[in-house]
Amino acid sequence: MERGLRSPVAKYYAYKTTEFVSFTAAIWILFVRSRGLSFAEVGALNSVWWLALVASEIPTGYVGDRLGRRSAMALGTAIIAVSTVAMGLSSTFLQFAIVYATWAVGQTFRSGSDDAWLYDLLDETGETQEFANVRGRATGVGLAIGAVTTLAGGVIADATTYSVTFFATAGVTALGIPVLLSVPETGTTGGDFTPQKAIRVIRERLTSPPLRGFVVYFALLFGVVNMAYIFDQPIVRDVALELGVPASASNTAVSASYAVFSLAAAAASYRAGWIRDRIGIRRWFLLAPVLVALAFGSLPLVGVLAFPAFVLTRAITNASVVLGNQYVNDRVDSVGRATVLSAAGMLYSLAVVPFELAGGVVADVISPAGALAAFGGVLLVGAGLLWVVERPV
Repeated sequence: MERGLRSPVAKYYAYKTTEFVSFTAAIWILFVRSRGLSFAEVGALNSVWWLALVASEIPTGYVGDRLGRRSAMALGTAIIAVSTVAMGLSSTFLQFAIVYATWAVGQTFRSGSDDAWLYDLLDETGETQEFANVRGRATGVGLAIGAVTTLAGGVIADATTYSVTFFATAGVTALGIPVLLSVPETGTTGGDFTPQKAIRVIRERLTSPPLRGFVVYFALLFGVVNMAYIFDQPIVRDVALELGVPASASNTAVSASYAVFSLAAAAASYRAGWIRDRIGIRRWFLLAPVLVALAFGSLPLVGVLAFPAFVLTRAITNASVVLGNQYVNDRVDSVGRATVLSAAGMLYSLAVVPFELAGGVVADVISPAGALAAFGGVLLVGAGLLWVVERPV
């Protein structure tokens, strides 16, 4: 037991927990909106986030491959902790935009490196087939614990201010740094992995089958489902008020709903290995766009359907991320793995930008629920066309 608790995989679980613990998840958009920003401005801020991800994904993935993935993850965690404090102190669109961009850069130091680090660690013992299980369980545990802090965040916001929740989250995030510094490095390529080699690896892997069609397909799914993060908090709060929840407890009501969303996402992530074995990655990604489109399409019909719709989409999103990373990892060599994962992440991030910009405008004209329903239809049509043009999985 003592040896197991000190193992790198156990510490990876601990690190992922600090990554997912958040007192702000359920009140993030409500906080920004409380500063007087419109949905269009919220969409623009999210686009700043995704564009910053696009600009920094490959460079930070390259840093992870060359200088060390563990070090890159620790640096990213430090940047995010500082950005979280700055978020709580922001009040204008420009301030938010700067924080969003900085936060995104910190996120990219972790996005490709953590999966590459874990896959290489498992590769050392010939257990790469366990990636979906380990990654899914770590995400599931993190989301489950995060559900508790999500609920606490709403209570804190109602009792004090929104800013306090950001300061508390920053403190927990920073705990991931000493955890990371205690785990072994994996997959460092040093000076042999030049920028020219990195570009060649990206071109060879992402512009030809089997990853070409998959990355485009996943980018479409990723772009549409991430629109929900702009609109779900206002939608759930409106439903809560309609059901008689007093305005003074609305943040708590949204946080309670978010806690359930997180638990659903945790269960789906935790069982990602089971989904891979029983359903299969191909069938999963065939069904996922259909289920998301149906969930979003139900939102304008009956308000209370928002709750099960967001539960379903959170579960689909988190399981898809785990299974998608397994699919890509299985088709990339160790040298350049973080770079390829970051490049794929760059494409996913780029796909989000037009959807969130357009979605914010549509939501201001129609409604947030109407915007999600419309783009759910776009997802369904686009996914169908991709299966006709080139089998993505």
